[in-house]
Amino acid sequence: MKLAVIGDVHVHMQRLETVLERVVAEGVDGILQVGDLTREVTPWRKDEAAFQAAHASAERVLDAIRGLGLPVMWVPGNHDPRDLSGVGNLDGTSATLGPWRVFGIGGAGPARFGFPYEWDEDTIRGLAIPECDIVLSHTPPARTTLDKTARGQHVGSEAIRELAERHTGLLVCGHIHESGGVERLNDCLMINPGGLGEPYGAARVAFVEDLERAWVEEL
Repeated sequence: MKLAVIGDVHVHMQRLETVLERVVAEGVDGILQVGDLTREVTPWRKDEAAFQAAHASAERVLDAIRGLGLPVMWVPGNHDPRDLSGVGNLDGTSATLGPWRVFGIGGAGPARFGFPYEWDEDTIRGLAIPECDIVLSHTPPARTTLDKTARGQHVGSEAIRELAERHTGLLVCGHIHESGGVERLNDCLMINPGGLGEPYGAARVAFVEDLERAWVEEL
């Protein structure tokens, strides 16, 4: 069983097309998408037109990914409207993908910048997370290679790290575009595929096989 992991697209359709071609060539059984499908709503633009444009962008990105005819599971990121809906949205819930149970955590924290979907650490610590094989989180765990910015700052979530430390299986994240990679924390294999959208965007994709072996490719 092999999965593709697609990072923060931010409506960069040309790079997404390159990624999807690679996904087809790899012959995966399903796709995980870590959020930040859109880019229209910002701390400086939160009008109704921006939210409508973001909903349309999200549907455009998801339609492209779903066009491969594979199961797709995703969460909204901090740039996305919190009320994004659609098949495969696992934010705050779980579903089965092949032999695995996947639970989703959308949004980002703990820092607040005024994006549409942000939270604090206690919100994540208070989640009732069922037993699962895969955690699909937009935000990376703190103090790892997956949350380190280009300036060398660790900006991930301590609550997500606590979850990873006790999780047996896979944790998939995104949010920090330049920190694509694979890392293990106790019994948890963690992946950040890296972002397609700016800043630091590139055509990147990750693959995971049987929840045991994972790698990131820049195309």
